[in-house]
Order: sequence, then C-alpha cells, then structure tokens
Amino acid sequence: MRTTSILFVLFSLVAFGCGPRLIPGLGIELSDTPDHRALLRVLESFVQAYEKKDIDGLVSLASKNFFETSGSTDTDDDYNYDGLRDHFTEHFKLVEKIKLEMQLKDVRVSENETIVNYRYVTRYLMKLPSGDKWKLTDDINRMKLAREEGQWKILSGM
Repeated sequence: MRTTSILFVLFSLVAFGCGPRLIPGLGIELSDTPDHRALLRVLESFVQAYEKKDIDGLVSLASKNFFETSGSTDTDDDYNYDGLRDHFTEHFKLVEKIKLEMQLKDVRVSENETIVNYRYVTRYLMKLPSGDKWKLTDDINRMKLAREEGQWKILSGM
C-alpha cells in the first residue's frame, strides 16, 4: 500500500508539477521565460511613459517601422514613426493628469514578432475652456511588436 502511495505522489509530481512556470498576476497564462519578461518590461515602460506624458520615452519604445492606422480605413489619421512625436504632443495637449491600466487578453509570441491583445482603461483630467473635466476610456486594442537588435520594439498599437 505504501509503495502505491509513493508511486501516486511521484506520478502526480511528474504529470502536474513539471509544466512551464507561469508569470503570476497577468490574468492569462504566459510562461515565465526571459523573452516574455522582456516583453512585459516594454509594456510596463509604455504604461509608465504614457502616464508621465513622456513623449521621448514613448518614441524610444517604437520601431523605426512604426505605423498606426488608428483602427480606421481613413488615411487622414494614419501616422508613422516620424509622426509619433506630433501625435503624442497633440494627444497630451489638453490632458492634465492621466492613469492607464492594461489588462492582457492574449499574447502570441513568435521568433521575431509578437501580438498583444489588451483591454485598457484610461482616466484623465482634461483642461478645457469650459473647465476641468474627468474622462474615461475603456476599450480593446492590439499592439504589435518586433524584435530588433535583440530588443522588442512597438510596431503599432500605442
């Protein structure tokens, strides 16, 4: 009987305890690898730079191949890496305080490209001629990243 119990425990450890370690606290299953940790650092840097309205920091996270369609077929609101600074300058012009929360929905990593689907909630205080007003945006977005010279850079989705 004791041998059976020991075999059951060993089998359980092999069957259930040897899977990949997951990164805790994400709300999705993402294995704990150096590559995934590097990717999460980019996303964390994005949130921090966005909340600080750090345009240089945001631009530094972008690939030189960055291109944004803003999710529409209208090309008037499209911008590339060269337009990123102007986009954020305009975007933050009336924003006084900002808080961004990202909740990962799905992360698909290939060798040199990653797609991150995420929900974001942004709370911000706008300075308007009619007075200060708090706004809230709650939406879903997709960020694409590429590995460039060993680092993840954002291609779109900022």
